[in-house]
Order: sequence, then C-alpha cells, then structure tokens
Amino acid sequence: MGQLIFDLMSIKNFKSEDFYVSDNNLEASELVKLWPNWFNGAVVIFGPEKSGKSHLANIWKENSKANIYNLEDNLLLSSIDTKENFVLDNFHNLSENDEEDFFHIYNQTFNNRKSILITLNKDKFKKINLKDLESRFNSFSSATIYSPDDNLVSALIIKFFKDQQINIDPQVIAFIIKRIERDYSAIFNFLKKIDNLSLENKAKISVPFLNKFFNF
Repeated sequence: MGQLIFDLMSIKNFKSEDFYVSDNNLEASELVKLWPNWFNGAVVIFGPEKSGKSHLANIWKENSKANIYNLEDNLLLSSIDTKENFVLDNFHNLSENDEEDFFHIYNQTFNNRKSILITLNKDKFKKINLKDLESRFNSFSSATIYSPDDNLVSALIIKFFKDQQINIDPQVIAFIIKRIERDYSAIFNFLKKIDNLSLENKAKISVPFLNKFFNF
C-alpha cells in the first residue's frame, strides 16, 4: 500500500514507513528531503491540525538528529540549543514578546550551521510584528499540506483501524469516504467515535452498524 501518514494522537513512533505520500503532502515531503540544502537553513511546513506536520517533523528529526520544541508546551525559548538542529512545532503560538528572542535564536542557529524546521497552522498564524523577523521568516522555503483527497482519506481510514488491529471491509471504507468531511481533525474524531462505539456495543464495524449510529 505504500507509505501512510496520519498524525494521530495515538501514534508515538512516527515511522517513515507510516508516511503516505500523496498529492496533498508531496510538496512538504519533497522539501524536507532537500535538507541539508535548505536556503537560509530553515523551512516552514504549513498545514491544518492532524494533517501530519508533526509526523513529518519527527521523520526529519531522526534523519538530522534534531531536537523538538513545542510552542504548545509553555516553552521557554532560552531552553533551545542553537548548536543542534531543531524542530519548532506550532510556531503560530509564538507570542509578540518572544519574536525578538526567536530572531536571535535563528541567527545563532544559522551561524552555528544548524537547521530549523518550523511547523504551523496557517489558520492560527498571526502576522509577525518584528520587521527583521518577518523579513527573515518570509525568506524561508515553505510548503503546504492540503486537505485530503479520496485516496488519502482511504489511507487514513485503513491506517487508523490497522493501528487498532481491526480489519475493515472495503465496502465500509467506500461508504465512509462518500460521507466524511475532508478535514483531518474531523476524520480523526469520526474514526475515533466509530471505534469507541464498536467497543461499547461489542459490535463489528459495518455499513448497518454505521447507519444505526449516524445520520448521514
């Protein structure tokens, strides 16, 4: 089936073989592969929540021996080691008060000949106020992970239930694909709900099962 991608909360290993390359994420996948030949030593991956940004970042982490810092974790920028490659996850959470500190961190990292991979949700991204940082940020190469098409939705469904050690009938997959929203978070939440209902009712996931609990 090739490589699969789904940035599920339950996935902890982020294996490269679990990364499904499709038209939706090919641009981001290819950009990451260009390392260490990144212009200005940094790249930005845009994508909606649950689209696989963190999965892709973790693959790069393994290849580049990078550290990962998450701006959702009350991160102190002073804790960043500029002598090592690093991922800065959820960059959209960078506060205006931290912009100048990050600008200096970037410069130090660049001078140390190390690289930075930045991930962010474009819908949550606010304008950078510090002109020097805005200029530098706009110089970084970037790529976007787009909303999933039918092929990727199918891969996400299969991967989700494979992780739960559940075999899903192709007819069920086709049934879900025709009715599910093309949004990564919505897909994850819907599949998680199906899985929970199946466990609670000790029932096999089938088309009649889905029609019983959902009004499509």
